[in-house]
Amino acid sequence: MAAGHLSPPGTESGPCEEECIHKDCASTRFLASRLCAECGEPIGYDTRFFQDENWSVLTHLRCAP
Repeated sequence: MAAGHLSPPGTESGPCEEECIHKDCASTRFLASRLCAECGEPIGYDTRFFQDENWSVLTHLRCAP
């Protein structure tokens, strides 16, 4: 399985820089705020991470066992 990442706000693939009403932007911001299952820190942007098949558990690549 390949690790994914979230592009930062204001970049071509990232959410809008300012808060907006776009569903994609809200989803990306929500995922970035989710906590890593191993270290408890937010997943954040431009950080490689793994997710389970339901996207219910996210883990930073650097924290993966």
